Amino acid sequence: MEPFQIHAVVQTTALLFFLLGIYYARRHKRRWHHFFVYSAVGLLTIGVAYMLYTIGGVPSIHGKFGLFVYLYVLFAATSGRLFWGRKIKRNTHKLIALSAVLLLAIQIMLALYLYVL
Repeated sequence: MEPFQIHAVVQTTALLFFLLGIYYARRHKRRWHHFFVYSAVGLLTIGVAYMLYTIGGVPSIHGKFGLFVYLYVLFAATSGRLFWGRKIKRNTHKLIALSAVLLLAIQIMLALYLYVL
């Protein structure tokens, strides 16, 4: 397998884990919600670190946008901690998290457009 294929599988799995995390959050299953969200953040970290190591930086627009999306996803995950600390409201956390998952989906579609089609 090529490095970009491994990266694509890891990132897509992370997106699926985020979607499962959203599903369990809506069902008020906090333990499973946290499991899937933190697993997805871990997978994203592995995927981003792997490509940064393999390529040696972020030379393309996909890499630059991907780094922004990764940082935004980290912000979304930490906003959940702010929600439990009652520093932000639930709807604010939901908006941040849904926009992060949407950005990740757009990033994956951008990769398909740039590198597959």
